[in-house]
Amino acid sequence: MRNLVLLSSTFFILLSFVATAQHSDAVRSKDWLGKINANAINKPTRPNAFMAAHPGYALYFTKVGEMSVPYLVYVPKNYSPSNSCPMVVFLHGAILAKEDFQYKDPAIADEPIFSIGDTYNTIVVFPFGKSGFMWPAQLAAKENILEIVKDVQARYNIDKRKIFLGGISMGGISTFWFISNKPDVFAGFYAFSAMPRLSDGAVKFSNITKDKPLYSMNAKDDPGFSFNEVREIYEQHKQEAPGWHFGSVETGGHRFIYANGGKEIVKGLLGNLLKP
Repeated sequence: MRNLVLLSSTFFILLSFVATAQHSDAVRSKDWLGKINANAINKPTRPNAFMAAHPGYALYFTKVGEMSVPYLVYVPKNYSPSNSCPMVVFLHGAILAKEDFQYKDPAIADEPIFSIGDTYNTIVVFPFGKSGFMWPAQLAAKENILEIVKDVQARYNIDKRKIFLGGISMGGISTFWFISNKPDVFAGFYAFSAMPRLSDGAVKFSNITKDKPLYSMNAKDDPGFSFNEVREIYEQHKQEAPGWHFGSVETGGHRFIYANGGKEIVKGLLGNLLKP
């Protein structure tokens, strides 16, 4: 009987702990949503009369049919509406492509790509995909990236000569789609943990030029994509892709940019595109 009482007490303590944690998560999510909604700015009413913007994260939506698709913008501390700045678009991996768009989770602010914003005074754009609306598989998801680029340009003073796109895993794979199909929109590309292969056509490696370079990086211990296979594709096409800079890390697996030192790796690689 005493054991039953102890088990019952333990059970209710666990329930109380879970309820408290869920409440705390809900409060953090509410605070996060309040902040990113408050930081959103309107499009200027006059050409090039850009509004001042609070540093940090802002939430926007585009319309794809009846669906509202969210994306985040990170505004660096030294952003000025009077001066144009670069823009980097980051396509996330499949781990975030869940049933619902994951923009309500404040943990998204810890994504390594945002670390480049203040370092290089760069607007960072983070579109969201979800199950059934992902960049590799759905054309509408990829076309929406181009609408997001236009939307950001309408709100912030962006240097049109310095718009870059890349991503990790499925986002990195999709980078090769944009290289092959929409190279003129971007000044250069980057990819982490990506297989340079498309399911809906051949990669146009000749679009990777010195003027429109690609900086890619894979981990040698990646269990998802064979490093040797990726390197072999690079070796086969490096002559026709003179702007492809292929790098590697020894360890860290498929998500090496999320390991210790990952943010420095991201800033180092993106620096090749963003440094004057």
